[in-house]
Amino acid sequence: MADKIKKSDNNEKIFTIAVVIIIVLSLLLIISRNFGTFNNVKVKKNNNNIFSVSDLTVNNLKFHDDEKTVRKELGTPKKEKKYLSNIYSYKDLYYDGIIVTLKEDYNDYRLVKVQITSKKYKINRNIKVNDRILRVIKKFKVEYESGTYLYGSHTIKALNDKNTTENVYLGVRSTKELVYINKDAKVGDENPNIAKLVISYKFGKVSMITWSYDYK
Repeated sequence: MADKIKKSDNNEKIFTIAVVIIIVLSLLLIISRNFGTFNNVKVKKNNNNIFSVSDLTVNNLKFHDDEKTVRKELGTPKKEKKYLSNIYSYKDLYYDGIIVTLKEDYNDYRLVKVQITSKKYKINRNIKVNDRILRVIKKFKVEYESGTYLYGSHTIKALNDKNTTENVYLGVRSTKELVYINKDAKVGDENPNIAKLVISYKFGKVSMITWSYDYK
């Protein structure tokens, strides 16, 4: 009888150890998927479009919507801040999980920037906070292999090159951010506007999304 009890106890221990091993291996698999580096990722160029002004959306709002439309969509802000920068007047409207910036436009204010930290808001291509960063990358026309991520018509140096007059688009990656830029072609002596999307990430997942256009 004692031998049977001892054998039963051993079987229970073996079963418990097996369950623990399975749980640990499952956790390691999840961690490797969510927190892994790009070093072993190889993806050929995809067929999606490059980043452009059309990507500057948040839920039902889009770049250059007027203040009335913004407030109707988001409601009454928790806080507002008004300030001047480069002769223009701006308004920052603070909500839970999002800050929107409006720029003076004649007798109105227009949406020119957002900063998102909540997953309840999404931008174009169905991108939102907490998405896996690899999933986000695949939504744009990109080419990266063995950890390198870069695409575009020019390098980032072209943004400050006065001799570059055509449209400039590019995407670059650091260990903390994806940055997409689309700079308008230069016309005459006018400074071209820049559409910019910055996707910050930690441990392989999006932590903050910021986009802007015609914002200095």
